[in-house]
Amino acid sequence: MVTRRVAVLLLRVAVRRWPVELRADLAREWAAELHELARTERRWGMLRFAGSLAVSRVATPLADRAGARRLWRTAGVLLLAPPFCLAVLLFAGLTMGLAHGWLEMRVPWATAAQLPTWSGFTALLGVALALVVTRAARRTVRVGALPTALGVVLPVAATVTATLGLLAARGESRVWESAPGLLLWLGLLAAALWVAGALARRGRARLAWLAGLAGALVAADAAVVLAVVTSIPATAPVVDGLPPDSVDRISAPLWLLTCWTDSAFGLPRPTQWEQFLITDRVLVEPMFYLACTPYAVAYAIRTARPAAADVPGSEPVPAPA
Repeated sequence: MVTRRVAVLLLRVAVRRWPVELRADLAREWAAELHELARTERRWGMLRFAGSLAVSRVATPLADRAGARRLWRTAGVLLLAPPFCLAVLLFAGLTMGLAHGWLEMRVPWATAAQLPTWSGFTALLGVALALVVTRAARRTVRVGALPTALGVVLPVAATVTATLGLLAARGESRVWESAPGLLLWLGLLAAALWVAGALARRGRARLAWLAGLAGALVAADAAVVLAVVTSIPATAPVVDGLPPDSVDRISAPLWLLTCWTDSAFGLPRPTQWEQFLITDRVLVEPMFYLACTPYAVAYAIRTARPAAADVPGSEPVPAPA
């Protein structure tokens, strides 16, 4: 009977749209219902029954709940990670202050150790946050490399905007001067995470880590360079024999590392006065970049790598009788 054959074909289509673990039971149940309709010669009833199953929304209460949990977990991870980065920044700064207070009366290099201490604690806590985020990322929604990169960067941008707005409301001066550098960093970071995610999706994990970390480093360096170039002149007149308030552009690639270490690494540029000018202009932003980079790169790579459970093997589907 042609009508029954069409109905059987529609049921096969419907069965294949459901999770593998449910297919056998559903196929038996629907085959029994189809057999009953055929026995009573309800031809249009068979077509309506099979057609509705073939086009209906595939979901079960259990699957809906699992999908909703994944969605909420993803939103929670991506929305909470940037504020935690701020917390990392503040905690590391507090630790640096306590360490400097303890060392100040004991060793002569206490002041020189301030920035390395701050950046060191920030990096360690940032890596710890990345481990937590990576663990949580195993049960988050998996999407393409570009949506993942945007999903990481946009909450960071929202957190930065809210923080700058709060500081501006409190009367902090020069707050919005940081915006161009932060925008450049966010744009370049999104591109780096996109590339890292695309490489990880192809199974090239080592290259993905290299591209992600190198790209994030370039993004932070470019943001610091932009902030310094737009606020500190390249040349300035000498007044009363004092060093000019300028920074030579030849040392631009080192400015990010200078903000993290307060050192010129034995090179003639930047000078100690230039280091002071640079760190006076951009001090908090480089530390924030350092806090965000580990978790951002780790999340982009972890969610891009396909899990074994995401590609189930094809199982035979029992054909309805």
